[in-house]
Amino acid sequence: MSETYNYQYQGGSLSANDPTYVERPADQKLFQELLSGNYCYVLTSRQMGKSSLRVRTQRKLEEQDITCLS
Repeated sequence: MSETYNYQYQGGSLSANDPTYVERPADQKLFQELLSGNYCYVLTSRQMGKSSLRVRTQRKLEEQDITCLS
């Protein structure tokens, strides 16, 4: 049975567990680079998911007991 979501998007970042987020190969690459201690820039045009990527990546890092500031 599939789940039904009452979905309304008001703008801004998606939540870290939003079911509509589409994970891209770059998401895992960013996470791995940050785990390795590398400083990373995320550059792309407007409304391409940069803020949502930050929210999700921060959650994954915090699950690894890494403190994040935002």
